[in-house]
Amino acid sequence: MSNKTVITLLTATALLCGSIHSCTKNPSKYIDNVYQGSWQIDTSRVNVSITIDAGDASKLQQFIPFITENYQDIRLLIKEPSTIIVSATSSEDPYSGNYTLVFSSGITRTGGYKLAGNILYLKLSDNYGRSYTIPCQADGSSMQIFYSTPYMKAVLLDFIEKHYPQHTDLISSVLSGIVFSIEGLGFYNTRTRGSDGQYEQ
Repeated sequence: MSNKTVITLLTATALLCGSIHSCTKNPSKYIDNVYQGSWQIDTSRVNVSITIDAGDASKLQQFIPFITENYQDIRLLIKEPSTIIVSATSSEDPYSGNYTLVFSSGITRTGGYKLAGNILYLKLSDNYGRSYTIPCQADGSSMQIFYSTPYMKAVLLDFIEKHYPQHTDLISSVLSGIVFSIEGLGFYNTRTRGSDGQYEQ
């Protein structure tokens, strides 16, 4: 076995700002023309990639089948929120605003953002209420959200506790014995325009 075993279940074809060529434009233009509006998720473009360092062979033999069998369910974990609505607080401050996350379950979360380096930061929580800062980037026609390893590990453990309660200790032990990264990428590509031709707030 090589020093690193890599499982690419569905490799992300683009990651955050690196794939967007308009990252150096005026921040105020990003707020006015890129982020504002109602974004709908494109579930067909939700990606999850996993990298595993070589380690205990017995743990790998347990981990790899588990991930393979549950990959589509893991993708479901980041197919939410189904809608993101972004609006500015005022024309005087183009660097801050409000966002609303609408989940398919009917749960709605709202919060405020501060634009930094043309990246919009959202707040998401796991089942224990621990908050994670999730960055997203838009280029006018699509919005991409990057889910880092800490957040993905948290939601993966939530998933295990919910669906495999009788095996939670075993699977958690396997996960803690393996060095791995798991990252997700969500795509949103529709902004709704109002009757006046402007993007809805």
